[in-house]
Parts: sequence; structure tokens; C-alpha cells
Amino acid sequence: MTDRAGVRMNLLDRGIAVFSPRYAQQRMFARSVLAMYEGGRSTKRRKKSRDNSTGDRLVVRDAATVRATVRDLERNYDLVDGAITTLVRNIIGPAGISIEPTPRKSSPGKDFDSIDDDFARQLLDLWRQWVVSPEVTRTLNWVQCQELACRSWLRDGEQFTQLVEGTGSFIKHASSVPLSIELLEADVVPLDYDDAEKRISAGIERNGWGQPLNYWVYKNHPGNGGWVGENNLKSVPADRFLHLAVRKRLSGLRGISLFASAIDRLIDIKDYEESERIAARIAARIAAYIKRDKDMEYQPLADDGTAANPAERDFLLEAGAIFTETLPGESIEMVNPNRPNTILERFRMAMMRAVSRAIGLSYSSLSGDYDGTYSAQRQELVESYDGYRMMTGQFVARFVQPIWERFVALSIASGKLRVPAGIRPETVAQAVFRGPKMPWIDPVKEANGIKLLAEARVQSITQAIAERGGRMQDVFEEIARERFLAAELGFSLDAAAAAPAEPSPDPEDEKTPPRQRAARARAPHTGDNA
Repeated sequence: MTDRAGVRMNLLDRGIAVFSPRYAQQRMFARSVLAMYEGGRSTKRRKKSRDNSTGDRLVVRDAATVRATVRDLERNYDLVDGAITTLVRNIIGPAGISIEPTPRKSSPGKDFDSIDDDFARQLLDLWRQWVVSPEVTRTLNWVQCQELACRSWLRDGEQFTQLVEGTGSFIKHASSVPLSIELLEADVVPLDYDDAEKRISAGIERNGWGQPLNYWVYKNHPGNGGWVGENNLKSVPADRFLHLAVRKRLSGLRGISLFASAIDRLIDIKDYEESERIAARIAARIAAYIKRDKDMEYQPLADDGTAANPAERDFLLEAGAIFTETLPGESIEMVNPNRPNTILERFRMAMMRAVSRAIGLSYSSLSGDYDGTYSAQRQELVESYDGYRMMTGQFVARFVQPIWERFVALSIASGKLRVPAGIRPETVAQAVFRGPKMPWIDPVKEANGIKLLAEARVQSITQAIAERGGRMQDVFEEIARERFLAAELGFSLDAAAAAPAEPSPDPEDEKTPPRQRAARARAPHTGDNA
């Protein structure tokens, strides 16, 4: 339809409006309905949501219910428990996020400032003492703290950490650096605590720009059944409170579980599997029942609840059993649940593929199904690890890096660490944070690829070692120690040097006929005097 035709219809509407304004209005309304987005129209068969509330309002309304549901699934459904565990393993790895300090010293006249390896080693030595017991209860090491924080973040949608600093009677730190962390679940910051005068929304006090100023925290976990009134709240400054949240909207600071969009599908899979298990158990037990005709006369039971004639009503299901004592109108029927169900595996596969997309976990990792070619597995691994790296970046930015920077600052302030002259101040706490390495599917192909990249100057050896979870300085030191120890013991680690040497040819053998040389080689060696 051209614009000119549209103009003609507008003129027609105006003409009709002279004689019948209501009919002209109906025509215009019908055209406006046809011009709407189909996805925005509600019908009797499909209702569309018109709720455009802010992220904070939606989270306040639903996050607690979603959180409790996912926690129940984690406790009672192995698929969800395994999915969370696998996500945590791929985000932080078995050894946690590795930290490599990169403090740089000023190098006038050079194109770049070099890293002060000695000062970096001092930082790492002090850090390794602190990570043994960094948490206030002294029951968790640093890797366990990362694991529980990451698990709470994904399952509950958010996790809080309080930085406990300084010395005094209120806290006794486990290391010489006056810093400890307190891990807190999402429940401790109430979703329903609002105060318009103080600009408090969902338990977070904010300024005019929405920046957090203070977090209002329950002194005791509300899940313990204690009193959770307003007088049981305390205010914690935002600079001492870390907030790790799964956020899907700009309008809001609180988070909601990563599994929120997949809850119904997961419950459906769980219920369907349970139904199939029950049906399979019934099929395995060969259940039977007595079928009665609808016109059969009713015979009441005796006073003790048994049949009128127990001897005649005793049916024993055993091999070769024949039932002849049925009453008129009765027959023995077998329960046939038709199990196992042939489409069960296909149904679970389709459902789990949808769930894996929602939570960012690869289908193979969720289902434990690793069938497929090398190319297919490699493609799935690469795609999934892009998502893992994104979540690793969020976890580092909101949890690991702030703790590391506060640790460095307090190490210097407490006198446990002295910054050498020449170190650029802005680089004192700089570090490279690396998550778990991407596993190898075919080690030979992967190793050859790394070798080719290094030879082509596309990737440095330092980067290749870091991707495998190591540190270049540590690896080179280990190699140097190995070579030094091997030289002391009198052998070489070089593959060519370690191979047995070929015996030099004997000049006399050249004069010996080939048949005699072959016989001599086959004869056993008995010594020089044999």
C-alpha cells in the first residue's frame, strides 16, 4: 500500500465521518490494531505481560521465592547440584583464581617499565600466608571461600562479603596482615527494607546517582528463626562491603538466581524422571490386581476388616501359579506400565539442552554425555568457555580483586610490606587474575598448536603457561632446578642425549662375511674370556 493510497483512505474516513462518526472511528481503530506489533498483542489463547516494573521491584517481589526453590532443588535434585558444582569448577577452578602481581618500576629511557620480580615475590609470599585462613571463623581457606562465594552467587543470585579490618579486641586475625573477610548469604540484607527519607531501597542506602552508600544488614541470619525486626539491623559502609550479584536489568542493584528462568523446566524434568522410576519399579515387580464386573454384588468385609472367607481370598503370586478361586465377575489383571519408555532419553536431552542455554553451562557438562567427534566437542568447549570467562571476569571484579587490593593496602599500612624505591605507586597493587585453564581434548594437537603460535610470535610463552594455570617465573625456576639436579647426578634431561647411543662399528667387522656377523649378533654375550 503506497502513501498515496493511505492519504486516500484518510480522506475517505473524513467523508464517512460526516455521515457516521462512529463507523469512521471504528475503521481507524481497526487500522491501528493491525499496525501493532504482533508480539505485543494479547489474545484469549496467549496472554502477554504488561508488567514493566523496575528490576528492583521485580526482584523484591520474587527473589526470595526463587532463592528458596533453587536451594531446595540443590538439596534434593542431583542434576541441579551437579550443574552448580560444574559451573563453580569452570569459573574458579580447583585451585581458585590465580593472582600474579605485576608491580612496575620506573625505567627512564626504555620503551616500557619492567616488572619488579623481587617485590612481586614478597607480595606473593605474604599473600600465601594470609590465604591459609582468611575468613573470620578460621574454618575456610581461600579456595573454599571462593568456592562458597561463587556457589552462593549463582544459586541465590547474590552474595555479600564484609571486609573486617584493623586490630582490636573485636577481632583476632589469623595472619600478620590485619584483614579478614566475613562471607554472608543474600538473606542478611532484607529485600523488603525501604526508607524513602534515607534513600534506602531493598536494604541498600544510595545517593542521588544510585551509588551504594551503606548496606543495612541483619545482625543474625534470619534463617535461624531469630527476631528480624528493624532494630536488629546494622549499617555497614559500602567501601567495606562487597556485593556480588546476578543482574539482568539496569534498574536495580539486587540480584536473582541464575536458575530463575529454568526453574519450571528443571522441576518438570525431576517430576517426569520420578514418574518413570516409579513406573519402572512397578513393571519390575510384576504387579497384579483383581478386576470386578460393575454389576457384581457387593460383599462387605468382616468386623476385623478381612474378607468373609480368608482362605478363599488368599492369592499367592509365584512361579507357575494358577488362580481358580475368583468370584463370579472377578478376573486377575496384570499391570503393564509399558516401561522403559523409549522416548525418555530424547525428552531429557531436549530439556537439558534448553536448561544448559539458560544457565550458561555446556550440554555435555550438564548431562555427562560426551559422545561426539573431536571437532564437535572442541566447538562446544570453546563456546562454553567464552561464557565461563565472562562469569570469571565478574567474579574477579566484584570479589577477588577488591580483596587483593585491600590486602596490599593493609600490608603496607601495617608495616608488613615495604615498597622499594622506584616502584610506580599506581602499580603497587596491580596484578593479573586468571581463571581455570581450558582443558585439552587432544593433547598432541593442542601442544603442537601452542608451539606453532609461539614460533610465529603470535603468543608468548608466558601467556601459554598462564593459560595452563602456571606462572612463568615458577615454571622456569622448576626447569632450572631439574636441570641442575640432573647435572649433579650425571645425566641429561635432553631427550636426544638421554637416548642410548649407537655402538660404533668395529673395523674388523667390515672384513667378516655378513652371514658370520649375523650369527655373532645372535649369540649370547658371555664376557671377554668366553
